[in-house]
Amino acid sequence: MEEKEITSGEAQGQALPPKITKENINSHVASTKGQVLLWTRALLYTVLSAFLVSFAAHALITPNDFTIGGISGIAILLDKAVGVPQSVTILCFNLPLVLLSFFFVKKRFSILSAVNIGLQSLFLLLMETVIPDFVVEFTTNGEKIFAALSAGLCVGAAIAFAFKAGGSTGGTDILAVLIQKKIAAASIATMIFIINCVVIACSLFVFQGDTLAETLLPIMMAAFEAYIESRTNESVTNGFHSAREFRIITDKPDEMANALMHELSRGVTALPATGMYTKFTHTMLLCVVHRRQVVALKRIMKRVDPDSFAVMSNVSQVLGLGFYSDEI
Repeated sequence: MEEKEITSGEAQGQALPPKITKENINSHVASTKGQVLLWTRALLYTVLSAFLVSFAAHALITPNDFTIGGISGIAILLDKAVGVPQSVTILCFNLPLVLLSFFFVKKRFSILSAVNIGLQSLFLLLMETVIPDFVVEFTTNGEKIFAALSAGLCVGAAIAFAFKAGGSTGGTDILAVLIQKKIAAASIATMIFIINCVVIACSLFVFQGDTLAETLLPIMMAAFEAYIESRTNESVTNGFHSAREFRIITDKPDEMANALMHELSRGVTALPATGMYTKFTHTMLLCVVHRRQVVALKRIMKRVDPDSFAVMSNVSQVLGLGFYSDEI
């Protein structure tokens, strides 16, 4: 008679949830419903991203006399210097980059980037013609730091949303990706930083004050905006994929693992652990859960093994089966 392997869950009369496999994810993504959901989510992120960039440029940055890096910064400088509408500059400068990315980068990236750029131009055109007075202008130099803070929050979140969708906000993001395709050793972050510094430095010739402090104020505001932008981008990006890692020392590994897998639908890895003082051998269970599952995990520990010991740590990125994959 053929023997059947009995799992700890079956031994206790509990059916474990089905294991998530790569085939499950691939079949879901390949299905019509999966594709519709993926593209719908990507488009929603793209629309929100384009609006945030447009709002920051028109309502926060331009009226407070400073600029940011990239093509958005070039559009603001041209608007201030010679009166070229930002919507026109954004579209004209980004169009060649999108066409190049279509041949050298993934098609999905190019399409979503093109949609983002088109929406930026549309939103800016509406703001410039329909609601030109829709601005947040600070009258004193001391208050203008809030404009840089607000702009950094908007642009940082916009870039994170665009990358989450699988595209970009255009400009230096596309240019840096194209450069890295040709020069493998080049860092995207370094490319963006150099280009942005050149654009921001040009603001010295556009925003000129009566004193040295007033002349340097746009540079300082741009630097502060860039810092807030990077921190916001990092926080929003990691916020999507953050989780909690638990390392649980227990003498009831089978019962604890079964409860975690059955009640939280999370995988568990067992490792041998030896107390260096007592020399007693225990089991360490490694389990990564969503943030919303932390309270439930603590309850399981208290119920299954009150004498267990656990260490919790924040995990900024979790990728792979059961959490997040690279289908976006």
